[in-house]
Amino acid sequence: MGFFPWFHRSFTVIGVALAANLFLPGLGQSQSLEELHKLALKEGGTLNFYATLAQINAEKILPVFEKRFPGIKVNHVDATSDKLVARAVTEARGGKTLGDVLQVPLENVSQAHDRKLLLEITLPESAEYPQGMKGSFWVASDLQFIIAAWNTGLVKKEEEPKQYEDFADPRWKNRLIAEPRDLEMLMGFAKYKYKSDEKAIELWRKIAANNVEFNTRDTRRSGRRFSN
Repeated sequence: MGFFPWFHRSFTVIGVALAANLFLPGLGQSQSLEELHKLALKEGGTLNFYATLAQINAEKILPVFEKRFPGIKVNHVDATSDKLVARAVTEARGGKTLGDVLQVPLENVSQAHDRKLLLEITLPESAEYPQGMKGSFWVASDLQFIIAAWNTGLVKKEEEPKQYEDFADPRWKNRLIAEPRDLEMLMGFAKYKYKSDEKAIELWRKIAANNVEFNTRDTRRSGRRFSN
């Protein structure tokens, strides 16, 4: 079997997945940052941050935020994206809005939006963001760069792929392994490369036909495979 992991690192960018900062009701829509800072201090000075942000990153990023806005303490609620959305839904059903900012992968955006948990707002800070990195109720907080790599001892020079479409070739059958990030990859191809859901789905069905093996070390959807 050839070695073909999909990593989200800053190498050749093929597919891009976004994680979004989603704003829950309760955040002011027209105030400046300084005005919001003053209001937050009056309300107790705690920012409830529901986020999948890795602890190693939180330890570096959150203190910078607290230094920028003296008197504000970030309460980082760390959990998986599904659990964070479920928590926000449960709280909303109980008539409460405890979260101030929800940071989850793009695939969970629609879940929260369908539940009417997100505030429609245009943030001045996102003005320079490309259109594909912001919406009426979200703005990107980070990018995942997904690349392909191969075992040069098992893949001949003339076989080396030039683009993701090459992996639809039957010669890759039973030679591909991947992290289970199929949704982000599909969205990247559908919305940005092809600008067509149908063309993107057709490509990934062809790749799936080559019996892709998922890397079971990914704990989010361990052991899943593409389906034809």
